[in-house]
Amino acid sequence: MTAKFFGPLRRARAALAAFGGDRGGVAALEFAIILPGLLLIYLGGFEASKALEASRKVESTAETVGNLIARNRTMTETGLENIYNISSAIMVPFSTDGLKIVVTTVSVDDKGKGTVDWSQANTGPALDKGDRYDVPSELVFGTETYLVVVSVSYPYKPVMDYGGFFSGTTMAKEYTFRPRISKSIVWEG
Repeated sequence: MTAKFFGPLRRARAALAAFGGDRGGVAALEFAIILPGLLLIYLGGFEASKALEASRKVESTAETVGNLIARNRTMTETGLENIYNISSAIMVPFSTDGLKIVVTTVSVDDKGKGTVDWSQANTGPALDKGDRYDVPSELVFGTETYLVVVSVSYPYKPVMDYGGFFSGTTMAKEYTFRPRISKSIVWEG
């Protein structure tokens, strides 16, 4: 009678001892615990590299647009549109939806007071002619000068949807140039 009663208990105890002594599932358990952290690191690194690439593209767009405009004596609407089209090629593989480029030329008097000469934007409003423009002190040379200011902003959206945790950010860059081949750049739009 005791054999009937203790027999199943012995088998259960032997099974528990075998289960407790088996270390084969430890690696799978550790992997299951570590996997979410590894995925987070991988996706975070991927997203960070894409954001950095987009930031470099915004910077390159601002620099290229400003450099091309600074090499002209005059600027027309068609010429400016062609330069804006170049920015689309620079931004590849990113969409140019929401990319805003504002080109502003500023006359600076000998006291450092800046006045907008002309301003154009690829989308949205630009500054008005005659508006005051605050010129950074390091760009005031004590003589009348002329500046080309290019401001680029881009609404970066993450590659993947993270459930609203990170919806994106606006990347912006501003460059200032001096005209290269003339004292000023005349708008003939």
